[in-house]
Parts: sequence; C-alpha cells; structure tokens
Amino acid sequence: MINLDRRPDRLAHMTALAGRHGFAFVRLAAVDGQDPEVAAAAAAMPAPAAGDGARMSTGAYGCFASHRRFWQLLLDSGAPQAMVMEDDLDLAEGIGRYLAEDWVPPGADIIRLETFGTRIHLGERPVLPALGRSLRRLRSTHLGTGCYVITAPMAARLLAETRQFSDPIDQYLFNSELPFFSTARIWQMTPAPVVQGKRPGAVSAADSWVETSIPDRFAGPGGAGTAAAAEGATGRLIRRGREELRARLQGSRYVVVPFG
Repeated sequence: MINLDRRPDRLAHMTALAGRHGFAFVRLAAVDGQDPEVAAAAAAMPAPAAGDGARMSTGAYGCFASHRRFWQLLLDSGAPQAMVMEDDLDLAEGIGRYLAEDWVPPGADIIRLETFGTRIHLGERPVLPALGRSLRRLRSTHLGTGCYVITAPMAARLLAETRQFSDPIDQYLFNSELPFFSTARIWQMTPAPVVQGKRPGAVSAADSWVETSIPDRFAGPGGAGTAAAAEGATGRLIRRGREELRARLQGSRYVVVPFG
C-alpha cells in the first residue's frame, strides 16, 4: 500500500479498511513530489507521449516512481506476483478473498481490480470466473492505478523499460494508444472491487483528503456521470456510435465496469 509520509490520514483510512475487510498490507513509503530533488527530476523528464504535451507534474513523477519502488519490492520478495493499492480507495465487500486465495490465472501480466467509471472495451467472453467476478481482457484505455496485480516477470520488464519515463503511470500502463499496452496481457476484473475516492454522498469535512472521487461518475444515467456531462450530448452520441461499431467489429463489449 503506497502512502506518503506526510499523509497519516490516508494511512489511517486504509488501515481501517484493511481491518474491516480482513487483510493486512505492507506500507511502502511513496516518493514525495514536494521533495526538491524529486521536483528537479520531474523537470528533467522529456515531453510526454500522451495528453497536451505539458511536462509531467511533480506529483505524477512521484506516483510513477512509487510504483517503480513497488515493482522492485516484488522482485526482492521472490513472490510470483503481488497486489498494490494506493491510499485513497473505497473497497467492496469480499476483497479480502483476493489477498487470501491463489486465484491469478496463468497468462496474465497485469490484472486491474479498479474501475475508473468510464466506458471501455472488454473481451466478449470471461477469461476466468474469479471468486464470483469475471476477468476479461482489456481492449481499450482504462486509466487509474489504484489497485492492480502484477507478475514478477512483468515487474522486471517494466523496471528495465522505465528507467526514464515521461507519461503518468496510468497513461503508460493503460492507455491503448501508447506502445506498452499492446505488448502486455492486461485483464480487467468486473465488477471491480476497488474504486478511487469516496462513494457519492460520503465525503465530509473530515474526509477532505479525497482529491478525486471516481464514484461520482456512477451517479449519472447509465454510469455517465460528470465526465459524460462535460463532453456534451452530441459528442457523446457520436463517440458512443463509433465505439459500438468498433465493439461489433472486434467482438468486444463496450461497457462501464461497475464497482461492487
């Protein structure tokens, strides 16, 4: 569980969740973007391949470097795979089983356990029924690195390939337009037992550490939420039609992965 030293509130939040769901975690100190040396390293990064060409923020650099620490921790442990969590999550009931049982199928490089609340393409048939949920091959961009499982060989590969990086970690791993995506076997769990941020209506003054509340995206009709509203009705219809056609042609499902 990746956690900044200066965020004991998030550590307390995740500790309480772990206790409620019956699992333990190893805390991994995050790389802090407010560290002057980290800020200097971020400023030296090349322009990103994704987005508007803006330089990587110090926070995004710290997040990527923190996940690289996790990959190294996995290799040092000798384990065949490991799960990582960030520290601003909400967890569905039953997630403890995914830390207690050996369920990871052969042939997977990365398995996402979170949903970002946007429509994505998934393989038409479940790869494997996993403890009451399905695993489907991810076939389009699905951002977020709140929780995923990664194998040791893939962690070793990523450490070698990301000695320099210029895109945020979720873009690098899960943007289908960037090179890595097509070379890895990435699966998505559905329903997803993890979501970033608080559930709708749960944010209070005491919970103000939540910068992003992905669950708000499930509040709109059909899971559209605020992201679809910002896009506009016409643009949404055009994109939806285009993606539905793509789904038919490639034999995928174009859906919002539910949280639960």
